[in-house]
Amino acid sequence: MKKPITTRVLIALAAPLLLFTTPAAATAQADDPRPEDGFQTPEEALRDDLANTAASHGWTIAQAEDQYRVTEAVDAIASTIAPERLETFVGTALSEEPGGTPTLYIKGEADEFIRDVIRESGQDVIVADRQAFSYLELQGRNERLTRELIALGYADLSSGVDITDGTITAHLAAQPGLPSDPGEIRERLSEEFRRGVVLTVAEDLGNTAQHGYGGLPLFDGKVPECTSGWTVTTPQGVTGVSAAGHCTGIDEAWGSGEGYFDLDKQTEHRGYLGDVEWHTTPSHTDAAEFYSHPTVRRDVLSVEPWWEITVGETICVFGRATNERNCDSDVEEVVWSCTLQGYLTQGLVRMNAEVTDGGDSGAGWSFNTQAYGSHVGLCWGTSVFTRADLFSEALGVSVLLK
Repeated sequence: MKKPITTRVLIALAAPLLLFTTPAAATAQADDPRPEDGFQTPEEALRDDLANTAASHGWTIAQAEDQYRVTEAVDAIASTIAPERLETFVGTALSEEPGGTPTLYIKGEADEFIRDVIRESGQDVIVADRQAFSYLELQGRNERLTRELIALGYADLSSGVDITDGTITAHLAAQPGLPSDPGEIRERLSEEFRRGVVLTVAEDLGNTAQHGYGGLPLFDGKVPECTSGWTVTTPQGVTGVSAAGHCTGIDEAWGSGEGYFDLDKQTEHRGYLGDVEWHTTPSHTDAAEFYSHPTVRRDVLSVEPWWEITVGETICVFGRATNERNCDSDVEEVVWSCTLQGYLTQGLVRMNAEVTDGGDSGAGWSFNTQAYGSHVGLCWGTSVFTRADLFSEALGVSVLLK
C-alpha cells in the first residue's frame, strides 16, 4: 500500500492499550491446549484465536495480543467517528508490524471532532486525511465501474478498492473480439475512470463460488454441499440458518447428536448485497451459537459493522470442507466485487489468501465471538465473504445474538 501524507496524533500515556485489554488477552499463553470437544467461553475463544493467529503469522502470543489490542482500539475509534462523519470517513488499516501504529483515512481535512476522538481513545493513530473520496464514494465508484465494464462486454471480472490510496483495480477476463489492452479499454470508459483505476486482462480470474448452529454441514439430498454460516432471526422472531446464495437445492443440515433435520428455504440474494440465503429449521431449535471447530461451539455476541473491518485485520473461518479453524488470512480490501456464475456479486470483503475449499460456502467468518460474514468463494484467487451486517437489507433477517 502507498504511504500517504499523514499527521500523527500522539497520546502521552504510559500504556494506552490497557484500556482495551481483556482478561483472555492478558492470560493467553503459548502452550495453551487445543480446545476439547464441547463449548468455548469467550475467554477460551479469544485464547484459541490468538494462538491460531500467532501460529499462522509466525508471531509470538504476545505479538498476537498486541495486534488484537490495537485492532480493538481502532475499531472503537472508527465506531465513534464513522456514524458522525459518513461523508468523510474512508477506513482504517493496521500496521504490518504487530502492535504497530494504525492509520485512519479521512476525506478532506480531519476536523477537531475526529482528533478529539483519537486523543480521548488513548491510542496513537496516524491520520491520513486529505483523501479524495470517502468509503461510500469509493464503493459507489467501484459499482459504477463494474457496470460500465460489463456493458462493454467484459462479463467476467473481479474489482475492488484499495482504501489506502483510493485506487480501484479491475481484473477482466479476456473476451473474443474485445480489446485486451488496458489503455484501449480505459478510453471507452467514462471520464471519471480515466484516473485512479488500474485495469488488467487475464485468461483466468480465479473467481469460484465454493460449494441449527452456524457451521453445520448442509446437504442436497444427503450429498454434502455447503456450510451454514449463522443462526438468524426475523424482526418477528422466526429463526433459521444462513448459507451462501449459490448453494442450490439445500434441504437438510446435520448436527452432532441430532442427526439430519429439514431446512426450508426462505429468501436468496445474489447481487448488490453479496451472495447469501436463509432457511428455517421447522424441527430444530436454533441457538445463538456457531461451530468454531468440528465439535466445539461458541456464543455469538456481536456483529462487526463495516466501519470496524480494518485492512490488515486477521479474521478466522471454519467450514465443513476444510473442517478446521483457519486464521491464516488478513483483510486485503474492504470493498470488492466479482462475477460468480454469471452474477455480479458485490458487498464483499476480500482476504489476502485462499484458505477455503469447495463445500465451505456459507461458512461463518469470525474472530472470538464476533460475526463478520458468510463465506462466498474466491475472487481473483483469494477468499471473499458477504458482510454479516448486510443480512438485514439483503434477506430481512439479522444474526441472532446471545
